[in-house]
Parts: sequence; C-alpha cells; structure tokens
Amino acid sequence: MMGVYAQHVGDFADHGLAAFPVDTRTKRPAVKGWQNANASRSRVWARLPRFASADGLGIVMGRPSGIVEVDVDAVGDAWLAMAVERYGETPITIRTASGKAKLWYRHNGEGRSVRPFSEMPVDILGDGFTIAPPSRRDDLGASYAFRTGCLDDVANLPTIPAAALDFGSQRAAGTVRNGERNTSLWRWCMAEARHCDDVEALIDAAATWCSTFSDPLAAKEVEGCARSAWTYEASGRNFVGLKKPQLTNGDRIMDGLIDQPEAFMLYSMFHRWHSNRSSFVIAPRAMSSAGSPPWHYTRIERARDILLDRLFLEEVVAPRRGKNPGHYKLASCRPTEGGGVYSDYARNPSFPSGVPS
Repeated sequence: MMGVYAQHVGDFADHGLAAFPVDTRTKRPAVKGWQNANASRSRVWARLPRFASADGLGIVMGRPSGIVEVDVDAVGDAWLAMAVERYGETPITIRTASGKAKLWYRHNGEGRSVRPFSEMPVDILGDGFTIAPPSRRDDLGASYAFRTGCLDDVANLPTIPAAALDFGSQRAAGTVRNGERNTSLWRWCMAEARHCDDVEALIDAAATWCSTFSDPLAAKEVEGCARSAWTYEASGRNFVGLKKPQLTNGDRIMDGLIDQPEAFMLYSMFHRWHSNRSSFVIAPRAMSSAGSPPWHYTRIERARDILLDRLFLEEVVAPRRGKNPGHYKLASCRPTEGGGVYSDYARNPSFPSGVPS
C-alpha cells in the first residue's frame, strides 16, 4: 500500500528536500541513516514496501535542508502570533496533527535550542529533524498541513533576526543594533506593560527607553510596538518575564485539554478512580461494554491517544489487536502545552491512571 511518504517524497526531492519515512505516532525515523538522506536514497526507500506505506515525511533540519524551524509547542493562535512577533514574518507556517504550529526560516547557523525562553513554549530546531506536511496521524485522525505557503516558498525563506535569538536577559537600549530595534523594543514593551496603567503610559515609557538607540526609530514605529504589546497585556496573554503562570493545578489540567473535552473527561475519570495506582491497563472495548464511559470504543481510543500525545500518559507496552490491551504508567513529567495557555506544570505524584492491571 502506498502511504503518504511514497506519494509525496518526489515533490520534496523536486524542491531540493530529501525526505525519509517517519513513524508519526512515536515521532521516530523509520530508517537508519536518516541523517544522510538524499534525493536518491529517498526514492529508494519509497520503493520498499515496508517504508512506502509510512504516513510520515521527515526532513533533516539545518545545513542539509537549509531550514531552521521554530516549533511552537502549544495550541492556540495567540502563541503563533507571539512567535511571529519575535522571530519575524515567514511565508511558511504549519499546523501539526495535534493543532500546534511550526514556522520555517532559512538556516543561518542556528543549532538546537529547547525552550530557550522560559516564558515561551518554543523550540528552535537548527539540527535534528522535523515532521513535514502532509504527514498523517491516524491515531488522532488528522494530518500536518501548510497553514500558509507551500514547498515552492522554501527557496524564499527569510532568516531569523539575530536579536530574536538573544537568549540573555533584557538588553540596554544603547547596545541594540540596526535590524534588531523593533524586536528588542517590542520585547521590552511586553515586559514593561504590566507596570503601566494604560497604553499611553507604555508609549511614553517606550519612547524614553529607545531614545538612546544609535539610529532612533520613528515615533510611529515606537507607538506600534507599544500598542502591540499592550494588546497582549490587556487580553491576559502577556507571559513575557513570568517564571510561572499564576494558575492552580486544576486550571493547568483544564488548559492542557480545553480543546479536547472527551480527553479531559477521560483524564478526570482516571484520576478519580486510580490516582494512587502506579501501573494500569486501558482496554477501550471492555470499558465501552461496561459503559464506563458510555462511548464507542473508538472514541475512548482517540481520547487515550490525545492523553498520550500531550504527555498525560506514557505507553509501557503497545496494545496488540485482538490479544492484549495496552499497558501504561504515570507520565514521568507534566505537560508543558495547553489549549491557548502555556502551562508550566509542576510534578504531581497523583497523576492519572487507567484500568488497574
């Protein structure tokens, strides 16, 4: 059977991108030597039945592809907008199968940085690999897709501004170089906004702070940065400079699953029944037959897979169709993603489990 990989690998090769097959559920390469993928090897893999049926297309980040990815590891357009504000406009943005976002830029020597900014759920992928559209996850019933742009736009990707990759603390205005002014000012305004009574006060403060730029910005640009930052502050979406969101644990759980109500309900049931168990079995057909919950087993499977994808559960032994149900254990770390709100979860020993083993 010809899967997504075999159907689309030629398109990627035609655009100078060597793709390799990926298991989209485990997010692991399906072949050895993927780091050395090239157009010839990509086409060979596509002719082999065990790889041709793969539903995932992987691309090596960095020098081989010429692409660096900004991976926004949270659900919600607000986080995508915040990433664009920091890293700049790009013609290619991607929606993942779980509803999160990726942005592609031209590689300019960036490495791999996981969570370089504590206030943003973002990773910079300048090496390693990424999963590209139109890869599909059957367990979620969804595919990766280009939100904007397409493979034709890879040749026209911009680079990430140097200031956006400054992982240090707030910079003094006098050290900001041309090409970094707007981004640096916007981040300063985001941090300063919570100390201002209104947008006019923020505009005045921003004008004062950036007055020592070696090449000052126009007043209209200063006002634009301040008003943009104030929009985030006024709507409760300004997380710059906060070490932890001011949320209860219940708030964080709801935020992590707010866009998936059935997964949230299943989580609540597991937590209520089995919060003290260290291992468990989830048997969707048996649970459906028992009316706990009163859903078709496929709905239970989908909710379970969302909990796995968002790190509420860890799979110990994969389920075997018609033989054994899946074995699971408590997640070793808490999720750091949510339905529009970034949740820096603290570890909690009473984490969900399923049907007792």
